[in-house]
Formats: sequence, C-alpha cells, structure tokens
Amino acid sequence: MAKIEQATQHFHFQKSSGTCRVTVLNNLGYVMAEYNEATGVTRWTRVVPAAQRENVQQWLLKTYPVTVEAPVARRKKAA
Repeated sequence: MAKIEQATQHFHFQKSSGTCRVTVLNNLGYVMAEYNEATGVTRWTRVVPAAQRENVQQWLLKTYPVTVEAPVARRKKAA
C-alpha cells in the first residue's frame, strides 16, 4: 500500500461537481488523465511511467468506486 500512497503524492485529484469525472493533475497543474466514475475508465493524456500509472488507477478505483445505477423497471400497460 505504500507504493500507492507514494505515487499519488505526485498527483492531485479534482472531482467535478455534478458529473462523475475526476481529473488527475500533476504538481505543476497539468492535466494528466481523466477518470470516469461511471465506467471506471481512466483516459491518460500525458505520458506517465507504467508503475506510477497503475498505482494511480488502483487508487482511483479504490477511492472512487464504479457507481452503477439500477435500470428503471418499465411498467406494463393494463389491457
């Protein structure tokens, strides 16, 4: 678990209000990735070492787990 904490201290995470998107920023404020909380997919926009990338993705999944909304049941019309 220390590896995850070490990798995430180089990044800042910013959750957008009203959406399920989390932006990953580096220490200089550059957007490095966007994480979608609804799908669990992280889209990287900049190059990051593979080990660091994996640790950040694990941290995102742990901190912002995928939220699945239950489908709304359709009512049958009375004949």
